[in-house]
Amino acid sequence: MFPSSGIRKLARSEEMFAETHNFVGLAAHVRGSVDVDALAEAFDALLAAHPVLNGHLEQSPDGRWEIVLDDLMHEGLDVVELHGDDEPPPLLFDQTAALSHLRLTDRDGQIQLTLYIHHSLADGHHQFSLVEELFSTYTDLVTTGRTSPPKVHSAPVSLEVVLADRNVEKRPRSGLERLLAAMFAYELPPSRRAPSESNPVLPQRVPMAYCKLSEADTENIVAFCRAHKLGLNSLLSAAVLMAEWQLRATPNIPVPYVYPVDLRYLLSPPVSATECTNPVGIATYLAEIEHGTDVIDLARDINDTFKKDIAEGVIQQSFLHFSPQYVGNPPGLPDVVMFTDNGIVPPMRMPPGMELSASHGELYFAVSSGIEIYTSKIFAGQLMIEYHSHGPEPEKSVNTIDTILRGIAARQAGAGVR
Repeated sequence: MFPSSGIRKLARSEEMFAETHNFVGLAAHVRGSVDVDALAEAFDALLAAHPVLNGHLEQSPDGRWEIVLDDLMHEGLDVVELHGDDEPPPLLFDQTAALSHLRLTDRDGQIQLTLYIHHSLADGHHQFSLVEELFSTYTDLVTTGRTSPPKVHSAPVSLEVVLADRNVEKRPRSGLERLLAAMFAYELPPSRRAPSESNPVLPQRVPMAYCKLSEADTENIVAFCRAHKLGLNSLLSAAVLMAEWQLRATPNIPVPYVYPVDLRYLLSPPVSATECTNPVGIATYLAEIEHGTDVIDLARDINDTFKKDIAEGVIQQSFLHFSPQYVGNPPGLPDVVMFTDNGIVPPMRMPPGMELSASHGELYFAVSSGIEIYTSKIFAGQLMIEYHSHGPEPEKSVNTIDTILRGIAARQAGAGVR
């Protein structure tokens, strides 16, 4: 046995990610050559700066999960060379053995670097910051042959600690009350997230389909938001909800909507990128769509609802209400749409001759109930929608969203207003 030490137990807001064995991958596709030795050293430096990434989870007799460090060295950079249509070796994530993994895949010179982190340790904002740090250290090593001694960070705190430090307390409303009007109120088709007979022991990747708009269409989408004083998140939410409504072919049934909100800049004082594991709140909306509903009106109502809930402090404390168990879609409720807007991917510091050419996300869960999550980002001036889904036809969903968004872009182009 190797000596180990407990860092801390997971908070209630983090337990769900342990219960679902949830790992998230952030993939960077790069052009140019890669110095594998320097990349391995940069990853070692990242692990030294953030020791919690070396940890694993252990379950206590009371059922609680704890972050634990031991004296075992991390396995380090995983390098995979592929040719043609070769399948990469499967990724076998085990939260009781490791909470992070870095894989470099070289497929006939096409380079993809993916950092995988257990979701109990980091949300998307946190994880992107770690990728930025990794590439910055790599750049120093390649260009100067050295890097500064790492600043060692303590384990990130939980959302509960962040809220308590800012006197944010649990209130009567979670925000989910808004969805109750649709519960057991309609004759519903079978849920796409109904539990299946399979119950995987280790996390499995959720299939993903995506669509990507041209730079011109993306510019028109942004201009449309500006012209109508809409946030991009609200417009994309409206487009996704309208696509879901169209495909469900149940025009009399509203579409419940839940989405995460990054609280870092909504709290006072603000929360830094890696100070907390998952500093997020949950926003809700019940979309009542009809033939003739305009995307502008829907987006504006989503935005107005969000602003009202923020002003009343509902979103900030919403996660304090939720159970760590994932049971799929709530019984009696139409399938809930989940969507995360990741905004604009900023430029990444890289050495000369190397550049980031694309990015995508990967989700891994060990659950019997289906997962369905939309995400979006703008990279290199192009809007991309990803749909991580166990559903039967995810391509149909992203194609419908693509059609709606292109229609909005064409509408803006026809207006001729920038």
